[in-house]
Formats: sequence, C-alpha cells, structure tokens
Amino acid sequence: MRHMGDLIMHLPTGAFVLVCDGSKALLLENKGDADLLDLRIVEALTDDHPPNRDQSSDRAGRFKTPSGAHAATEQTDWHDIAEERFLSTVAEMALKEIGQSTPASLVVAADPRSLGKLRPMLTDSGSVSILAELNRDLAHHTLPKIEEAISNARALRPIAPCGRLT
Repeated sequence: MRHMGDLIMHLPTGAFVLVCDGSKALLLENKGDADLLDLRIVEALTDDHPPNRDQSSDRAGRFKTPSGAHAATEQTDWHDIAEERFLSTVAEMALKEIGQSTPASLVVAADPRSLGKLRPMLTDSGSVSILAELNRDLAHHTLPKIEEAISNARALRPIAPCGRLT
C-alpha cells in the first residue's frame, strides 16, 4: 500500500476529475495520458447562494419554556441548505456522467467541507471507483492550474478498495 508521502499522481486516460466547492463544480475528463494530463470539461455547474440575510424573512423565533423563561430557536442557515442541495445535484450529475464509462475512475478535489459532504454521496452508489481525494479548493482556478495541481499533488488521499481512507 502506498502512503501519502510517496504517492505521485498518474491519472489514466479516461479518468474523471471532480473539482468543486459549495457553489461551482467542474467535471473533467483526462484525454491525455497518465504522465501528461489534458483535462477537458464534461460538465460545469454553478449556483448562486445569496447571503442568509437576503434569504431570511425574520429573525429567529422566541418562545417561553415550561419554567417561564424566554428562549430563542436557532435560525435556519439557508446558505448551508442551498449548498447541501447543490452538492447533491453535483453528485447526481457526476454519477450519471461517470457511470457511462468503464471503468469509472474519479479523483475528487474540493474544499474540506464539500469533500466531507460529497464523499458519502459518491461512494454509497458503488458504481464509481474513487482513485484519490485532494483536499484543496480548485473550483475557481483555470484548467492549466488544475492540471498542474493534480499532477504535482503529493497530498492526495488514496482510497482503499472498501471505500475507507488509507
């Protein structure tokens, strides 16, 4: 088994790369070879999440507790809900596109929060083999910068066959 320190990324031809954050996602396919990446956009999704203050109609509710004290309910984080829905849409799109190729190999590059939410959405299907995860937000970078980051990545987290991180 390889360890993070000695892992050098060689992305096979036809492998996919999902680059995303909470509001932008790019599904890329490697049309180059394992040593010289040539990532091409297969699908691009964006979502505009207005700030909570623009989505909320009122402040958090208040109520009396049985003891007579006043308490406040937690305000709904609409931005977080929109982000969760977007990531779900991204996962569905990626599984649909990637599922058409055999073998279905994927590298996921996302910010830590999005990566944590995407991981179960992508691995629970069982139809996609996640080659590695890159804990880095590259969604707003150019394709050459994304190719460079993936080619030079040494902090990729290889995934064991059972879906657990090594």
